[in-house]
Amino acid sequence: MYPILIEALEERAATGRPVRVALVGAGRFGTTVAAQLSQMPALRLSVVCDVRTENARGAWEAFGGAAASERSLLAARSADDVATAVEEGRPVATGDVEAAVGAPIDVVVEATGLPEIAARTALGAIRAGHHVVMVTVEADVLIGPLLRRQADRAGVVYTLTDGDQPAVTKRLCDWARALGYRIVAAGRGTRFYPTDAVGVPEEAFARYGYSEDLVTRRRFNAQMYNSFRDGSKAQIEMCALANATGLVPDKRGMHEPSVGVSGLPRLFAHQNDGGLLERTGVVELANCVGLDGQDVPDGMANGVFVVLGTENPILREDLPFYGLPAAVNGRYAAFYRPFHLCGIETPMSVAEAALLRRATAAPLPTPVADVVAVAKRNLRAGDLLDGSGGKNVRAVIERAEVARAEHLLPEGLAYGVPLRRDVAQGEPITWDMVELKESALAVRLRREQDALFG
Repeated sequence: MYPILIEALEERAATGRPVRVALVGAGRFGTTVAAQLSQMPALRLSVVCDVRTENARGAWEAFGGAAASERSLLAARSADDVATAVEEGRPVATGDVEAAVGAPIDVVVEATGLPEIAARTALGAIRAGHHVVMVTVEADVLIGPLLRRQADRAGVVYTLTDGDQPAVTKRLCDWARALGYRIVAAGRGTRFYPTDAVGVPEEAFARYGYSEDLVTRRRFNAQMYNSFRDGSKAQIEMCALANATGLVPDKRGMHEPSVGVSGLPRLFAHQNDGGLLERTGVVELANCVGLDGQDVPDGMANGVFVVLGTENPILREDLPFYGLPAAVNGRYAAFYRPFHLCGIETPMSVAEAALLRRATAAPLPTPVADVVAVAKRNLRAGDLLDGSGGKNVRAVIERAEVARAEHLLPEGLAYGVPLRRDVAQGEPITWDMVELKESALAVRLRREQDALFG
């Protein structure tokens, strides 16, 4: 794939007409995307959309340095102003999603982290005939299959972003499947302590040990980082991976054992072979923190992995011979990447969509998994659910058919909605427990998607 993509990038750069990119959401992730775009001549940042002016300015400075200074950056107030600036190649910022996605651009990168805004961004981009790189996995697990269907009908690409764990792991799965291996389990590493599950945004940076200077300078979002820490983001990302590959969670929330790289093929094996799994072909998490609170040997907090299965005796000997951790006489082996590069690799998905018209990773037509909202503490009627990384709910993966049968509320709809009754800590929240705003776009699109699958 890379030689083809490099050739396409070089050809596009030679034309002097770079792929024009609209960035919606200019926090830490979006700013890194802008910085990476700056060193790829075939791609150009054309418009930044963020309700925080300082965020938009920071993204433009990451892309263009002095060329995006106060004197040259246009803060546009209308769609016409945005379109004119894009056509003239001038840096432009706006707080209006519709103006950004309606501009004369080629690809929209959605990086707000908010499902309702992401729904507006993606749907608007698709209707305008633009490709969509979806960074906001919270939206993908909520309505990704529907967005993919609409993109297909519109003749554009809807894709998850390279560099983030779902797409990076999907690339490993593609490698394994291309070689004919059976995928036993695929997933990512985590750093998860017992108290993290009830953590609140105000504690997130301290839990990570981040300095105030780093938090301020890179404009970290406390609730987003709490979603990393309370386990919600990992659950959401593995749901996105499940829906892109057809792999399913073995149980609600997955097993998430404490295990290092060398132990992956031992634990992520079928129970008949001494492993944890009741079935194979699952998504999973590998926690780098032991039960004693200490790091496990060869832990993989930032990496991704695939556990392969084979019955071929030559391959069962060769896989460990060439360095892959193996277990059960080589029937299981772990193929892994010890890192992922958030934001840095996103332009790969931009280029794949615009130049090859191909998705890095996209939901299958029918979802196999869902992410449901679970109470983080005892909640009272009238309490507002505050979404992934908030104080009141956390995200947990479940198989799609179970979530439907039990009427479990998708976590992506648990933003700013009041409870109708008390809910105990750890209790899954159902559709009838909340007062949804039926006019919200995310609610309407999710109901439309659910109608497709009964």
